[in-house]
Amino acid sequence: MKSQQHTSRYLLLHVWCGFLTVAMGIMVAVLTTVQISSPDKSNLPESKEENQHPPNGSFLAQLNSSKAPSPSYIQLTMGTLSWENDHDAPVCGSCSLVLRDNSVYIRSEGFYYFYVQVTFTRHTGGEEKRKVTLFKNGIQHKTQQRRLSEAVYHGEKECTVFMSRMVKLQQGNSLSLEITSKNNSFRYGGENTYWGAYQLPPY
Repeated sequence: MKSQQHTSRYLLLHVWCGFLTVAMGIMVAVLTTVQISSPDKSNLPESKEENQHPPNGSFLAQLNSSKAPSPSYIQLTMGTLSWENDHDAPVCGSCSLVLRDNSVYIRSEGFYYFYVQVTFTRHTGGEEKRKVTLFKNGIQHKTQQRRLSEAVYHGEKECTVFMSRMVKLQQGNSLSLEITSKNNSFRYGGENTYWGAYQLPPY
């Protein structure tokens, strides 16, 4: 009786070892297949984007290169009698915006962003309204003057008016800013009253 139990256990142990051996063989075969099918990344060619990077891998090297176009801008403040270039903003020597005859002239076609700030002083003379108007000047025998943007202030207290506008302009166009106020009741100085523009980059 005891010999039969030993024989059964011995046979069961052999069967169990056989199963383990088969399982190990299957695992080895699967792992080998996965390693063979996975590509070696070290032998893959680099993408075109990677080949276009500068040697040091920095995009700033391209942006700061001499080939990058310089920004075109202008900023003006009110002088004694007319607008003048803001001394805090360096004059752009080769810009497409230039001050002439109290107007800003366009040298290059494109989209431009204009901004205006005017600070009105406290006024007690019964003035009903004060205005700030941005005009696109007309071209003689071709186009009429057109109002692009206007801000109207009703009140006697000190107030700062701000407005902005994006507009597409052609070479030869010009713009002017007009402040309508009795006795010039607005603050002078670059920190109070100014206007300017910059050309938006093409896309």
